[in-house]
Amino acid sequence: MDFNLRTRIVRRKEDIYEFYYRSIGDKIRRTRLELNMTQEALAKGICSNTYISKIENNKIAVNKEHLFLIMERMGIPTEKIGFPEKMVDSLENAIGYFFYKDLESYEDLFQELEQYEFGVLIYVVRLGYFILKEDYEKAKRIYDEMYRYLNSLEEYGFATFLIFAAFYNIGINDYQAARMILESVIDHLRNDEYLYGMYSYLQFIVYGQLHLFNNARNGLEKARTIFFNHSNCRRLTESMVYANVFRIYEGDTRAISFHKEHLTSLNDSQTNYYLIMLAITGKDPAIYLNLLRNTGSHYLAGPFFLARHYYKQSDLEEYRRVKDQINELHYKENSRLDFGNLLKISEDQKNIYYRDYLINQVLPYLEDIQDFYFHELVSRKISELFAESKRYKEANKYNLKHEEFIKFMQKGKSITV
Repeated sequence: MDFNLRTRIVRRKEDIYEFYYRSIGDKIRRTRLELNMTQEALAKGICSNTYISKIENNKIAVNKEHLFLIMERMGIPTEKIGFPEKMVDSLENAIGYFFYKDLESYEDLFQELEQYEFGVLIYVVRLGYFILKEDYEKAKRIYDEMYRYLNSLEEYGFATFLIFAAFYNIGINDYQAARMILESVIDHLRNDEYLYGMYSYLQFIVYGQLHLFNNARNGLEKARTIFFNHSNCRRLTESMVYANVFRIYEGDTRAISFHKEHLTSLNDSQTNYYLIMLAITGKDPAIYLNLLRNTGSHYLAGPFFLARHYYKQSDLEEYRRVKDQINELHYKENSRLDFGNLLKISEDQKNIYYRDYLINQVLPYLEDIQDFYFHELVSRKISELFAESKRYKEANKYNLKHEEFIKFMQKGKSITV
């Protein structure tokens, strides 16, 4: 490696370390206040009151000797301190594990860091882990908490947080929020190919889900190049699956070929949604829906479509079997939509309760999870039901409502973060 480049890398890391030594001051201040301890009491015999004040206001970086003594005074074991050198290395490892979708290695890193309490980068690392694990409840707690500490992150940590934050919003089906973050993150990316690869991949996923397919394809091209250069098979396979889903969105299923082994690179929610999309566009839905995983989101939608398939085929025995399974799972899954009830009232397509349930329950749910594709299918069905009753004004209303929903969601604006 060129000597000047090596020197710049070392200096860059030293600058990052110093930044995070400064940020420890905020944690010291909050712990001191929780203990009802004055700055004078904390500083006595260790350093001056002014020194403590400067540390707590992030004006100077605390050195290790003073930090150990301060922690001892507050009764905090020093092994709970995440020193910047350790935390920056851990962040780099976390980015790599996230990039390769290597949950097993990330799990080891997470366990290794579990003892630490001090260090803002710990929370960034933990956020990425919970997202990769699909534990969005725990991810949300860290995500919400992190907004209090954004000023405690330098560019590298900040860019990583934004990348993870965009993936978090994808995980909870808030593509508009993911887009807002995404369109702001580029200004904070440093020359890190893993981060840029994930940024490009986010472009592909977010714009594809928002049906802005030209923008999505631009992101896919850049992401695939980086994934290929790093032999990232999991993300390459995942990108092929998303590409198939987006082809279905666009109404082009000619180039789609299903390979069961591709499912091993997907998490449970991705697997279920992909199988459902293949099922509703394929000739034999049962081929795909029998592969559904009983964890992850979209699980109950799969048996619903399978039951509908059996009903259309007049296989009433299988229909009743799957319907009973749905009713049993409804209470276990605490599903927002009652798929069992939806099946029952949809048996008679002219049932007014069927149309009302689609309008009052299903359509708002699809708007909340920002699912354009199924929103269009349901809007079209509502329109058909109104047209059959010769209520053409209402029929046209729901076609227009779908178009307005897409335009509103695609309008997205950048935010300053």
